[in-house]
Amino acid sequence: MSTLIESITHTTPINLEYSSGSISQGKHGWTMDLHFNTDNTGFIEWDIPSLDRTENIGLWFEIDKDGKRTLSDYDGVFSLPSEAIELLRKHGVDTACAV
Repeated sequence: MSTLIESITHTTPINLEYSSGSISQGKHGWTMDLHFNTDNTGFIEWDIPSLDRTENIGLWFEIDKDGKRTLSDYDGVFSLPSEAIELLRKHGVDTACAV
């Protein structure tokens, strides 16, 4: 079971990233929904309607005895968008592995 922690909406340039480089898709509006699960996982649903794309970013955390989350891994995107890192940090997640 997951809990929606926060939704953010922005309009920014979007790039599709590949191991060989990135391709600009122009500026688009989008929404990110951060969810924490009841275990040591979570996810971000990143919806970009004008590109007809939804990216699901899986998140794995180490959780210390005080409940502090540290991001240990992610999947679904080549690199975490800066807005996703800011969103995680806003909710107390240490994101050192993502930068």
